[in-house]
Amino acid sequence: MPVRTLTQWLDEYSASHQNPRNKRIHYWCVPAIAVCTVALLWLVQIPATQVNLGQLILIGAMFFYGYLSGRLALGMLPFVILIAAGIMAYQSFVAFPMWIPAAAIWIIAWFFQFVGHKEEAQKPSFFTDVLFLLIGPLWILGAVYDKLGIRFRNN
Repeated sequence: MPVRTLTQWLDEYSASHQNPRNKRIHYWCVPAIAVCTVALLWLVQIPATQVNLGQLILIGAMFFYGYLSGRLALGMLPFVILIAAGIMAYQSFVAFPMWIPAAAIWIIAWFFQFVGHKEEAQKPSFFTDVLFLLIGPLWILGAVYDKLGIRFRNN
C-alpha cells in the first residue's frame, strides 16, 4: 500500500465531511473523542513499566504528525501537552474515577459523530483506514491554519 501524503490524507478526509452541520459536529466531537480516548488509555498501565498506553498513543501520534507536516505537528504539540497535563491534574486533584466522565463523553461524542455522518450520507473515514482517527484532529487544526492564513502543507 503506497504511503499517503498529508494532502492526500486531508483531501480524502474532507471528501466525507462537506455538510456544514457535520463539520460543526466534528469541530466539537473530534477533540472530545481524542481527549477521552487518551484519558481511557491512560488508565492502561504497561506491565513492569511506569508507562501507560495513553502516553504511547500520544508519542506515536506526534511522530505520525511530524512525518506528515512539521508545522501541523508543532500546532498539535500544545494540544497534546494539554491533554497529558489535564489528565495528570485530574488524577491528582479529582477523586471521582476518570473513566466515568471520559467514557460518558466519549459515547456521547461518538453518537453525534454518527448523527453527522448520517446527515452527510457518508460513512466515517476510519471505516476505510483506522489512521483517519489521527487525521481528524489534523483536519481541524488545518481548518484553523487556513482561517489564519498559515501555510502548512509541505506538498
